[in-house]
Amino acid sequence: MNKNELLEYIDANSSAITIFKDKVRTEQEAKNKKRQPAKRWNEANIERQVDKFTNEFIGSVYDKISKGIKANRNTPTQEWINFIETNEILDSLEESVSMMEIGEE
Repeated sequence: MNKNELLEYIDANSSAITIFKDKVRTEQEAKNKKRQPAKRWNEANIERQVDKFTNEFIGSVYDKISKGIKANRNTPTQEWINFIETNEILDSLEESVSMMEIGEE
């Protein structure tokens, strides 16, 4: 399983990615409102930031799961899915993302 396949799997079986993207988008829009009018980003720039943060987030999740199952590029997708289901990773991920606060401290 690669990062894109993991993203698709999580997105199809959980609302964690949707929640994460919504939180990042809200935070980016709030930051954008604080910028000078001439320096404000358009929607495309905001969406690129959302995609960037989502990619970093999935990368982190991928690395943690990969270490958990000691995966290599030959590890079958079903082994990933079994590990995710056995360890209730989607539930934990969704709960973590729901509680996550994104933004400036």
